[in-house]
Parts: sequence; C-alpha cells; structure tokens
Amino acid sequence: MTFMNSVSAILRIICGLALIIFSYSTNHRISEPIAAGAPIEIFGVTIGASPGQLTFALVVIGLIGLLLIILGVVTFFKK
Repeated sequence: MTFMNSVSAILRIICGLALIIFSYSTNHRISEPIAAGAPIEIFGVTIGASPGQLTFALVVIGLIGLLLIILGVVTFFKK
C-alpha cells in the first residue's frame, strides 16, 4: 500500500466519523424543539422542514458517513 492510499483511507475514515458525529449531535440537539413543536434552528437558521424530513436528512448524512468509513477500511485491506 502506498503512502497516498494510506492517507486517503485515513481521511475517509475521519470524514465519515465527523459526518456521523455531526448528524447525531444535531439530531440530539433539536429533538426537544421538535417534540415541543417550536421552530427548528440549525446554526442560527430557522429550517422550514417538517420533523420527518429533517430526520430523514440526518439519517442520510449518517449513512454517507458510514459509507465513507467502509470505503476507508476497504482501502486499508485492498492489495
């Protein structure tokens, strides 16, 4: 495995973890306003999406992060 392949795999794993952590923390932070029916704010911007749409978007972001982690691990074990 070359040096560049190792760097690429490590960056994929780090970015995947960052996306999963972002989606989980955002979902955890906005769960109370969703339950109370208050307007949802992410980074100071009021979002006009329904709770279902927002949950779906955060799940998709988490799945993209998981895909990046899997690609990073596959790159490590690739000959």
